[in-house]
Amino acid sequence: MKRKEIYPKNHLNMRVIFKILIVSISLLFASKIALADQNDPRLNNLFKKLNETENQDEIRDLISDIWNIWYEVDDPKVIEYFEKGIQAMNLRNYPLAIRFFNNLIEEDPNFAEGWNKRATVHFMMGNFDQSMQDIIKTLELEPRHFGALDGMGLIFIHQGQFQQAIDVYDKMLEIFPFSVKTMDKKERIQSFISQST
Repeated sequence: MKRKEIYPKNHLNMRVIFKILIVSISLLFASKIALADQNDPRLNNLFKKLNETENQDEIRDLISDIWNIWYEVDDPKVIEYFEKGIQAMNLRNYPLAIRFFNNLIEEDPNFAEGWNKRATVHFMMGNFDQSMQDIIKTLELEPRHFGALDGMGLIFIHQGQFQQAIDVYDKMLEIFPFSVKTMDKKERIQSFISQST
């Protein structure tokens, strides 16, 4: 099915921003499947380093390490639902992915990444209200979840709530203040706002 245009054709800059961000969120669920728990004690040290380093390669590596820990879980049933859900996402079978993540959340409602992955599927389906609800739940379980925050920013952009999107990216910059990618996203939105006024 052909994707509907989200922005008017004269909003070329905004469409470019949205395409860049949609690629970002797609990469999140295309990441390799590992075994996450947001309560892992290793995370505090990783987030501390992430907050301090200005080295972009180190930022990238720390983010990857954090994702891998978020993906760790001991319950075999949760692992099965998680892996099958991601496989369905990669095949763009979003209704099937929702079913697997529904089962995962029912099995372990305290596993933040289950909520985040379902939020991503809802976003890809255009179910922005449901996606936002799952993002909020993800952030209740892991307030530092930069992937969920990025998704929230995408929804605000889609809804034309650009200042709210900037506020979200400010929160992300509190987590990794030297992330060039995040600063660039914020600056693109600010540039669009200034050109539109």
